[in-house]
Amino acid sequence: MATPKLDTDRIQAAARALLDDKVKAVRVLAQARQAREDARAALEQAERADTAAYTAALRDGWTADELKRVGLDAPTKRAPGRPRSTAKTDGRSTAATSSPGPQSAPAGTATG
Repeated sequence: MATPKLDTDRIQAAARALLDDKVKAVRVLAQARQAREDARAALEQAERADTAAYTAALRDGWTADELKRVGLDAPTKRAPGRPRSTAKTDGRSTAATSSPGPQSAPAGTATG
């Protein structure tokens, strides 16, 4: 009795069709991810331009309150660069000076 002959060409074509569907799905996913990254980059650029324009308006004499009254709130993102300075302190921690009780031991040290 002869063994049945497999149609290797048909099997190969079926396997290729399965792989083509997987490759197509990955191609669509990669395109979507690229579109997301492009949109993210465009948003970052638009936010930088908005912040620069707002800063220029302030430099040109507008106040933040005036801009807000005409419908232009401050940008949600800060301009890149050095952070603005905060109020100067005398170097003492307010937590250390405001609690009159004993200091607790640092984490990981044994007490007692």
